[in-house]
Amino acid sequence: MRELAEDPLVRLTVGELVRGTARRVRRGRGSAAAHSEAGPATTTPDAEGTETAVTMVADDRTGEQLAEDLLQGVGNEGMQAATRLLGAHRNGYWLRRLLEEEAELSAAGNRPIIDRSGTHPSVGWDAIGLLLVDQPWVIQASRSEMAVLEVAASLVRRCGVQLGAVVEAVDENEFRLILRALQETVYGDDVR
Repeated sequence: MRELAEDPLVRLTVGELVRGTARRVRRGRGSAAAHSEAGPATTTPDAEGTETAVTMVADDRTGEQLAEDLLQGVGNEGMQAATRLLGAHRNGYWLRRLLEEEAELSAAGNRPIIDRSGTHPSVGWDAIGLLLVDQPWVIQASRSEMAVLEVAASLVRRCGVQLGAVVEAVDENEFRLILRALQETVYGDDVR
């Protein structure tokens, strides 16, 4: 079994099968995010019968509210756009996860995942970038979730992304969120 797992041809074939399945799910349901294999989420059918993600967190703030709380005192447009992207994606999935797993992720990266050194807490982009580049196995999530996190980190120059891989991984809604974040990084808050 180990020999099969290490065979490059088998790995390539399995990778293509997984990517193909993800594309079919994305096209068939409109959102691959409802099929995440990681994080605190369940799915419930909406009015059209399509599954939508429901974040399981006691905090009643929206993702956008969490983002705004983490943006107090942040003047960098790239950091603002990246944090807002994480807040808008699946009602703050990544922001909630970073806050919930703060101790573990900070320890893994030897840097704070939530920077509390200023007057207000903010996202620790250096720690996220180091984890994504040096220890990508530490943060487990679906392809689309990882694509959104990687794009956010790339907006603050902490991680490079392959745009083709991002486009293949995200659904239409996530793609629009990414486009808005790119525009906000270039043009500032006026885009919102």
